[in-house]
Amino acid sequence: MKEIICITCPKGCRLKVDEERFAVTGNACPRGAVYGANELRNPVRVVTSTVVVEGPASRPPEPSPDKGRGPGEAGGGVTLRRLPVKTDRPIPKDKMFEVMEEIARVRAKAPVKAGDVLIPHVAGTEGNVVATRSLPE
Repeated sequence: MKEIICITCPKGCRLKVDEERFAVTGNACPRGAVYGANELRNPVRVVTSTVVVEGPASRPPEPSPDKGRGPGEAGGGVTLRRLPVKTDRPIPKDKMFEVMEEIARVRAKAPVKAGDVLIPHVAGTEGNVVATRSLPE
């Protein structure tokens, strides 16, 4: 019997999954039963990350007047330009590091529209890495 925590909803049910029959107990909803069985058969995840932006859109804004370091800021208040991305479908969990390596090599160039494919068939999967925000010229 394998014990896992369901991540399908905020409840975080503690599931017990029979490793031979994939029978699930401890779920508060039907989605938990599906998640528990799939997690043992073929665990998958949507990968989220960011890519570096090159070109005119990569010019950082003026340094912030408070000269502080907030989220996404380098020293001196200069904001680093990155574009948020994600896989357009769950990919096998054992491919996550390969996906992240490919994402690390990508450089986005403006213009980019939300939904544009930046890496087709990432890490040999059926999933694509897509922009989740638009980047004007």
